[in-house]
Amino acid sequence: MEPRRPPWVAAEAIRQVATRFRHGAGRLPRPAWRRWVATVAGGYVALVALTLGLVAAARLAVEAGVLAWEPAFLRALEARSPLDFSAAVWIQTLGTDITLLLVVLFAVGAAAWAGRPLRALSIVAAYLPTDLVVRLAWLLWDRPRPDLILEGIVAPGFASFPSGHTAKTVAVYGILAFLWARASRNPIERAVAAALALAITLAVIFGRLRMGVHWPSDIAAGALIGGAWLAVLAVALGRGERGG
Repeated sequence: MEPRRPPWVAAEAIRQVATRFRHGAGRLPRPAWRRWVATVAGGYVALVALTLGLVAAARLAVEAGVLAWEPAFLRALEARSPLDFSAAVWIQTLGTDITLLLVVLFAVGAAAWAGRPLRALSIVAAYLPTDLVVRLAWLLWDRPRPDLILEGIVAPGFASFPSGHTAKTVAVYGILAFLWARASRNPIERAVAAALALAITLAVIFGRLRMGVHWPSDIAAGALIGGAWLAVLAVALGRGERGG
């Protein structure tokens, strides 16, 4: 009989994290789950409504010529930016899907290992539902990407409004900063957490604009969507972990 092969280290780590998550979820009272789920569900309905409103408002603004200043803004940013195109590409990678997924997986694992299931789920919720609502907006309005910087060579071939990078960056790094700040009693540390999240968000925003792959209004809408969803998740966590 051949000796049994030892399990992969990665598989064993995932199994242990999943076990910790189940144990933490089992200890959480049902009212805590209900409060969290109800807040997240209601908040997501409101987020979808907000997104639909932003799409409608932006389309009207484009048709009315209210956003006619945006091409000049992108050209001015290209001419006056202290960072070149290559640097912009690098700094915006903080908000790409690959980077965000790695950050989310690590943070979810840490939260699950600590026996905090609602925190783990909130971190997942900061990414996935945000991505879905952005894709919904893209389906509703196929706004062309800018083609002013290097003739739009790096611009994706799908809709521009809103900025998914911005929305997910605000939500993901925002929820991590919120958890960090809430866990600390030191006001300086709380300020550091908020400053880091803000710095990362601004870096991603600047990188996307400098690359010329989004209009400024795309960025503004993405930030609003991400910020609104972050507020919902913060409230849901507060309600779910209250007494739980």
